[in-house]
Amino acid sequence: MSALRPSAREWLPNVPCDERVLALESDIEGVFAVHEVMLRSRGQVIVFAGTFMRSPELVFQAITDRFRARGFVPLLRREGGRDLLVAAPAPAVSGASRPWRNLALLGATIVSTLMAGTFQALPPTTVIGSFDELVRVLVTNWRLGVPFAAALLGILGVHELGHYVVARRYGLDVSLPFFIPFPINLYTGTLGAVIRIRSPFESRRALFDVGIAGPLAGLIVALPIVALGLMRAEVVELQAGAGVTVFNEPLLFQWMALLIRGPREAGADFLMNPLLAAGWWGFFITALNLLPVSQLDGGHISYAMFGHRHRYVAWAAFAAGAVVALAVNPGYVLLIVLVFAMGVEHPPALDDLTPVGRGRQALGALALVLFFLLITPDPLSFG
Repeated sequence: MSALRPSAREWLPNVPCDERVLALESDIEGVFAVHEVMLRSRGQVIVFAGTFMRSPELVFQAITDRFRARGFVPLLRREGGRDLLVAAPAPAVSGASRPWRNLALLGATIVSTLMAGTFQALPPTTVIGSFDELVRVLVTNWRLGVPFAAALLGILGVHELGHYVVARRYGLDVSLPFFIPFPINLYTGTLGAVIRIRSPFESRRALFDVGIAGPLAGLIVALPIVALGLMRAEVVELQAGAGVTVFNEPLLFQWMALLIRGPREAGADFLMNPLLAAGWWGFFITALNLLPVSQLDGGHISYAMFGHRHRYVAWAAFAAGAVVALAVNPGYVLLIVLVFAMGVEHPPALDDLTPVGRGRQALGALALVLFFLLITPDPLSFG
């Protein structure tokens, strides 16, 4: 972290004069040998340079409560061959949650996904001549949208619930899921759902576990939905030039179709039904979340696995995504812009030194494989 590299004049020549430093030094005595001390951020951040006398994990466990009692949180870093123990001001405690916002957004998303599901389930012979007529048709036939809305919201809800449960297990300050309605998109009716984690991740293990819990939980729901949709799907002949929307299939979808329905004849394809469409979108949204960039689920997983070396993975993935957006599908441009605005690289955990272990490394490799099995470079083809 280049931001922690001090100039010579920043090192405190008379450390004992600062009572905060003396108090914190007494807290770390026996677990961290202090060689030098410096102040950063106008004296708000205290950086101890020296040597860990125990494993970083044990040091973090030993000093966390002591630091918090003094209004600080510890950050464990290593830079230029030196161990750094940073005392940063503890973040402010968040205010009371307002669950009515979550419920209101959930209600709006239920309506918007019902609209999308109803629109997709309308008979092909349905003729709609105006916006008023579209609204009337969607309201009259809303029951047709129930399977799609229930399946898609089930996938998204369980995905976010996976994050929420594991985050609470680690004692993180986390919000209930916020569902995002998108009524002008009659393919999904939603932009997905998010949770807000208001406290910092204490360790890379917590970062990994919270990050991977969502995609795995969502897939537990998406896989049987896709399977059931494939079993019910009608196979049709596609004529050249037919005015249809083609949902291009990721590898996992293709393999499931081959296993459940067997080989398809040339020119034949599945006619999308509500469950199959919801499962397809569940696969696609899971793939986007597994991108190893920023603070997406894949970014959490990648940083937990590689630490500060994650930046190379993140920028490589960002560059590849930009190429796909420019050369294959402009629909990805918005995602690329959002990732760039959030920051391509992932911020570190408080204990940035304790590795996640071989088991999580293997599970992280599986998450990368899942990304390639679920992603579709050109999701939809028209005409």
